[in-house]
Amino acid sequence: MKLQLTRSSSLLLTGLIAGTFFYGTYCVLPAFYEVSTETHLRFRTTLMNHNKIIVMALVLMDIIALGLYAWQTRKEKIARLYIFAALLFTISSLLITRLGSVPINLIIKTWNPISLPADWLKTLATWDLYNQVRTFTSIGSFICLLLADLWLVKHLQNDSQ
Repeated sequence: MKLQLTRSSSLLLTGLIAGTFFYGTYCVLPAFYEVSTETHLRFRTTLMNHNKIIVMALVLMDIIALGLYAWQTRKEKIARLYIFAALLFTISSLLITRLGSVPINLIIKTWNPISLPADWLKTLATWDLYNQVRTFTSIGSFICLLLADLWLVKHLQNDSQ
């Protein structure tokens, strides 16, 4: 029962994170560049304020769930390796966010939309790059977790027959 709860929690949290970053990267971000600069920056900073607690909480809970899941499957080498890879991808997403995106977010919050710094588009391009990388690491984490799950289902069924 504990394995099922950890497994389900890991899949749910990892999927939510990957979905959040995917939607943000491929739906929200392109929309930013189709509106006025003032609207873009106001909405971006408002979105940051709404995302920071929820997304960080999801990532931290996922790291805990993945750690527990890796421990619970420690005797299943292949599954454990996939889960550990998912954990490393999730930690990478966290580090990219904390060390890359967040410092840029703090800079963006200080900008006056009417009088932008000369390199504002370069700064946004750097943020977009960090965002793209963490989107890929989040999707990679989810794929690794799905592969672990498929492996476990196949091999645990074979063991019980």
